[in-house]
Amino acid sequence: MRWPPSEGSVSPELFLPSSTRLPLRPTMTSSPSTSTSDQGRRNAPLTKEAPRFLNKEINKKALRNLVAWAYKHHGTAATASMADELKDLGFHYATQAAVSISVEDLRIPVQKVRLLEEAEQQITDTEERYRLGEITEVERHTKVIDTWTETNERLVEEVKKNFNDNDPLNSVWMMANSGARGNMSQVRQLVGMRGLMANPQGEIIDLPIRTNFREGLTVTEYVISSYGARKGLVDTALRTADSGYLTRRLVDVAQDVIVREDDCGTTRGIPIQADEKGRFQAKLVGRLAAEPVVAANGDVLVERDGEIDKPITALIEAAGVRTVLVRSPLTCEAARSVCRKCYGWALAHNQLVDLGEAVGIIAAQSIGEPGTQLTMRTFHTGGVSTAETGVVRSLLEGVAEFGPKARVRQHRTPHGVEAQIAETDFTLAVIPSGKGKVQKVEVSTGSILFVANGQPMPADTVLAQISAGTSVKKSVEKGTKDVICDLAGQVRYEDVIQPRQVTDRQGNITLKAQRLGRMWVLAGDVYNLPPNAQPVVAGNKPVTTGDVLAESRLVSEHGGVVRLRESAGDSREVQIVTASLTLKDCKLVHESTHSGETWHLEGKDNSRYVVRTHPGSKIGTGEVIAELADDRFRTQTGGMVKYAPGLSIKKARSAKNGYEVSKGGTLLWIPTETHEINKDISLLMIEDGQWIEAGTEVVKDIFSQIAGIVTVTQKNDILREIIVRSGTLHLVADSKVLGRYADEGKLHNPGDELAPGLVTEAMVYVEAVDTPEGGALLLRPVEEYTIPDHAHLPELATIKQNGGPSLGLKATQRLTYKDGEMIKSVEGVELLRTQLILETIDTTPQMTVDVEVVPDKRAKTIERLQLVILETLLVRRDTLSDASHGSTHTKLQVEDGVAVKSGDVVATTQILCKENGLVQLPDPIDGEPVRRLIVERAHDTKDVDCGSAAIAATVGQRLVDGELLAEGISADCCGQVEAINGNTITIRLGRPYMVSPDSVLHVRDGELVQRGDALALLVFERQKTGDIVQGLPRIEELLEARRPRESAVLCRRSGTVQIKQVEDEDSVTVSVIESDDAQTEYPISHGRNAMVNDGQQVSAGEMLTDGPINPHELLECYFEDLRSRKPSMEAAQEAISKLQFRMVQEVQNVYKSQGVTIDDKHIEVIVRQMTSKVRIEDAGDTTLLPGELIELRQVEQVNQAMAITGGAPAEFTPVLLGITKASLNTDSFISAASFQETTRVLTEAAIEGKSDWLRGLKENVIIGRLIPAGTGFGGFEEELRSEAGPHPDILDEESGGYRRVANLRPDYTVEMPAAAAVASPAVLDDPSEDELDAVRSKRGIEATASSFAAFARPSVDEGLEEELIPDPAAVEGLLEEGLLSDD
Repeated sequence: MRWPPSEGSVSPELFLPSSTRLPLRPTMTSSPSTSTSDQGRRNAPLTKEAPRFLNKEINKKALRNLVAWAYKHHGTAATASMADELKDLGFHYATQAAVSISVEDLRIPVQKVRLLEEAEQQITDTEERYRLGEITEVERHTKVIDTWTETNERLVEEVKKNFNDNDPLNSVWMMANSGARGNMSQVRQLVGMRGLMANPQGEIIDLPIRTNFREGLTVTEYVISSYGARKGLVDTALRTADSGYLTRRLVDVAQDVIVREDDCGTTRGIPIQADEKGRFQAKLVGRLAAEPVVAANGDVLVERDGEIDKPITALIEAAGVRTVLVRSPLTCEAARSVCRKCYGWALAHNQLVDLGEAVGIIAAQSIGEPGTQLTMRTFHTGGVSTAETGVVRSLLEGVAEFGPKARVRQHRTPHGVEAQIAETDFTLAVIPSGKGKVQKVEVSTGSILFVANGQPMPADTVLAQISAGTSVKKSVEKGTKDVICDLAGQVRYEDVIQPRQVTDRQGNITLKAQRLGRMWVLAGDVYNLPPNAQPVVAGNKPVTTGDVLAESRLVSEHGGVVRLRESAGDSREVQIVTASLTLKDCKLVHESTHSGETWHLEGKDNSRYVVRTHPGSKIGTGEVIAELADDRFRTQTGGMVKYAPGLSIKKARSAKNGYEVSKGGTLLWIPTETHEINKDISLLMIEDGQWIEAGTEVVKDIFSQIAGIVTVTQKNDILREIIVRSGTLHLVADSKVLGRYADEGKLHNPGDELAPGLVTEAMVYVEAVDTPEGGALLLRPVEEYTIPDHAHLPELATIKQNGGPSLGLKATQRLTYKDGEMIKSVEGVELLRTQLILETIDTTPQMTVDVEVVPDKRAKTIERLQLVILETLLVRRDTLSDASHGSTHTKLQVEDGVAVKSGDVVATTQILCKENGLVQLPDPIDGEPVRRLIVERAHDTKDVDCGSAAIAATVGQRLVDGELLAEGISADCCGQVEAINGNTITIRLGRPYMVSPDSVLHVRDGELVQRGDALALLVFERQKTGDIVQGLPRIEELLEARRPRESAVLCRRSGTVQIKQVEDEDSVTVSVIESDDAQTEYPISHGRNAMVNDGQQVSAGEMLTDGPINPHELLECYFEDLRSRKPSMEAAQEAISKLQFRMVQEVQNVYKSQGVTIDDKHIEVIVRQMTSKVRIEDAGDTTLLPGELIELRQVEQVNQAMAITGGAPAEFTPVLLGITKASLNTDSFISAASFQETTRVLTEAAIEGKSDWLRGLKENVIIGRLIPAGTGFGGFEEELRSEAGPHPDILDEESGGYRRVANLRPDYTVEMPAAAAVASPAVLDDPSEDELDAVRSKRGIEATASSFAAFARPSVDEGLEEELIPDPAAVEGLLEEGLLSDD
């Protein structure tokens, strides 16, 4: 089949069976903007001639192009019809021969075995180099990972080749290759190898999965594989949710961007650059030129506002134009929307966008939808994969020759290969040794050369790795990796390392290697000595199995009596009683009751103490040991406490344990019975102020225990308290007497006259009370308790060591309540407690006191209470030897019951030798004990007989495999030459470890190490992986304009860089000398890398250090720099456009890295919304508010008005808002409230009296009106055209949605004729004209502008279909509530 050829396009041909014809009819739809030639082309009659036969396979991409072509040239209907026919064709043949799939279809390439063998060989070589100490641990790891990555890629090529050559119609291959299902990465895992996996921390495991799913995985591989699988699952789940939320926020921020006008008339645009090859690809297609595009010869290729399509792009490229200024939504000056010419083609039909198109929503969906295809984040590769790129090999055998300009220096590659790095650009030539042409290689600066000048080499030798020639410093970060020791022995540095001591800010000293060199560990049996063990052998002495190497002693600190306890586990406890205290006068009695066990002390004078600390417990100083059981100070009921003069207490911080008596005296007690009740008042059986007898029922089931006057306390008809005060009542008529006791009661001694004829006989407490008969005095009895000056202390027996800690007891009396305190109770209370309290002298905080029961020395049946301070020593059992310890033998030097003095040895532990050998002690360090020693055994050395050969090695020399010992004899092991006896060389075996410069050395020269100890921490630089900031989280970070942690330092003003190194520290200071010779210093924090060189020219906003860029700071830098040279308005526009360009690039980079293509204009629409606002810094003479966020164009209008009137303009700073913030800051409060923080948004809108002009889609949908977009746009458009005034969107308006010029009209509200009165029996009253006038004047609305369509009631003249019949029941209800007038 065949289409008529169209201008500038190639007809694609399709191989279809003769029976199939795709009827393509010309389409009748055409946009008003379509050019006449286009119109003619579209409606050209279809040709009658038979289609040309073309045999060509059509895959997914070709199908896409075919459909796009058909759409462009023949319109919608023809394309739909063609697609239908294509589907039928596909189904027709699929029914005859469908694609089946079986296990046999998974063909594994034969080359796999060879590739794996090659990789294994490379890995073995690398491991060998590492074993010989030629490369560091980091270089080994990097090389292993790169080897497997490269193998995997080569295997993929083999898989493709295998399918293509041997089985091109294989179902798996066919589907993957045509793009129907699956991709190469999946096919690779099915028939190639599964490859490298990351662990849960995100570091690559250097053990790859060599098998594929067809062969099946081993158990280890399966476990490693499941890490990746789990990550994939979680990733997908999170991604869906994240992506959905992102789309919602995007829709919200852009929903009111609708194409509302044809041309905004702007002269601004954005420049679009060609790539290195001068190509624009699709970047220009669908855009309109902002200025004429002129070729070098002066031909105008495109006029201003000319549409650029593919053919024109080709013309521009051919003319060699490198930059084209095009119109863009970013520079569109249409208020709140985008005009057609700035937007360009609608991507759906490749013609100028229609008026009323909701381009904001389209942009939001275009950015949000591919979000699910982005990964959440790729993985950290433990050290970035540095798989070689740009590798050049020699094509022939010959000699390398560097050009005359060549300048090279030594360089070590990340794989530990010694090479050279080019410092200039030059040509490397390979001069053939036989016949042939000279091979020339252009070497750029920074390329790595693997051959030296004049070096002969065979064909297929790697010559160089050519760098891309970018002089930009790569962003690097510091990585670290531990070097772990493989064998026990002694550390020796090579001199080349030159360790230096570095002191950090905390004063810790670390050793750092200054040069690349080896650190050796020489083999031997290392013994870890227990703390306080001392070697008992001298260095370099032979020892045999069972010899004592070291001995540790267990020494008593204070001395005392020894007690040997039964053993627990692998140790035995020795206790030494340092101090003890026995209550020898008191007998300890034990009782068991249902509430638990109690212990009592019974004294000779019948005193009885309750023991508060039970035997077997541990206590500290100040704790109560026992309390005197004494009923002398117990009352019958509650009451009030008064201290008589003479009784005094010690001041205490807290009264938790009572008040300690310092001087004895008399305690007075006034009994009061208080019933605390929480019951209804109806249960009360007496009255307030009534006199009752003992045994009276006051409340149901509660009886008074004493006679007296009742006081009832109640709250909200709930009884709280009933107080009964006992005593004698005396009626007194004299008000003066009553007045004396009105506020509070008073104590009176016997014989005092209270009132005429009323004399007390005993001590009383007098209070005034009201009775039904009148005022009276209540004389309350007072009880007296005598408190002695000192409490009784039982007799004690103490034992202590000289200079050691000791124990004592003191007896204290504590009053429970303070002077004047009221105790609410019915039962009695304890007024005074006598306590025995522990006192310790000369103890440390760690010492505890043990409470014990001991039999009396004379009468064994009687038990006494004893308090002891114990020194507990653990004596270890004998142990058998293990890898790091010798066997031990422990001997006790004391017996049970023996007294020892301070410093006496209690036990000794000996460390015994495991094998015969030569013992050596480590190099002594001042002030540090010996913690390890080493025995060099027979198999730690190796003797090599050199026969008659001349010996080349020297004593002390360190060798690796393959180095020469004597003529014709090379070493077959690594180690140090220990001795040369005649013709026998003794080598002490060892293992070299390569350390790189700046590595932190954990061990000193001569130190002893065990297997598994960390020897050093290698510090290396790796390029910062883009992985942390990839995928969806990165898109979110950009669109939400988040401030990154530890962002890069940016240059504020352009100038020349000057770098100063701070002495004695690693840090540097970067200063920029600006054009006016001002100098700005930028301190660079520790761990940051400067990204600029000394003397380099930098411009504002450029990065001085590595790290993520803070977009807010970037905008600030641009604006500050430009404002110093240009007017504020221009500076703001330019700063914003610079930032916008950066933002669009950043977002595009993330999508491109994942293979997703999005048109720039979608991102531009969103970024425009994020950068449309400015913050008012100083309002000047305008009505704006400082701190207010307002659109830039509004400020521009206000400032222009100020320029006319001569007022001070407003000062402002451009701001960048994240999409959430921008959504909440929109003019429409309805839209903002429907998005987030509904209550806050609506409250603020109400407080500020905002108006919503219903410009966007959401607000209109919520209100229930036709949306001003799509087909709904037409009505508004006609209305706008017929209106006399200017376009409502271009009206001058003040900031905010609420402070408006009085005669403003809202957008798109259709003016209606005034509503006629409806004659209806009962409807809600219309407001009178007076009321309307009042509202208008209050709101500042003109009378002509107040009847909006939205609020007008339809009139009868408008031909209502339904008659308005009020619901009688509803009318009645409204009349009752007074909401309707009767007429």
